[in-house]
Amino acid sequence: MRTIYHIIVFATVLLAFQSCKSGSGDKRAFRLPELREGDIVFRKGGSVVSRMVLYADRSGKYSHIGVVVDNGGELMVVHAVPGEPDYPGDTDRVKMESVEVFFDEERAAAGAVMRPVAGGDTLGSVAKKALELAGRRVLFDHNYDLSDTSKLYCTELVDFVFRHAGIDLPEGRMTHINIPGMVGDYLLPSDIYESRRLRVIYCF
Repeated sequence: MRTIYHIIVFATVLLAFQSCKSGSGDKRAFRLPELREGDIVFRKGGSVVSRMVLYADRSGKYSHIGVVVDNGGELMVVHAVPGEPDYPGDTDRVKMESVEVFFDEERAAAGAVMRPVAGGDTLGSVAKKALELAGRRVLFDHNYDLSDTSKLYCTELVDFVFRHAGIDLPEGRMTHINIPGMVGDYLLPSDIYESRRLRVIYCF
């Protein structure tokens, strides 16, 4: 059974893996552009899981993604993430938090915002589905199984909510991984980042 905990088996290899440096200095001073509902946010983390993703995704710059939603007039990020509990005993799940928390300097060594080329009604449908999943506190998919959407990992979540609105972001892209505990085809952040339906509006 493939689980997130199998990553620990590979931890010794990751110790030798060095992340690239951010290109714009202190993240606390960055100024995001005006975000919109449906924007996709990417970040490069420094955790063991993030380093494993970056090691596996040799062509990728980022290890984690989420989608921007309008929550009662406040723009937030919905994402599926392991190892970031909001309180003691919290489960790994789909969650919603502020853009500032998502891009906090402790979690993001680098980041980007990409804007889908789609109409407002379509992106409203994307955000509505993402809000629903966050409200249901859907569990994180430690098996990374795209065939089962009862649990979701980060790129699976973004792909799922956009497909719900009729947009295919991966356009058939998958990344083959062959490392201890994870062997097979997975949907990684670069598979979304390379979409022709997205354009970069900001990066740091």
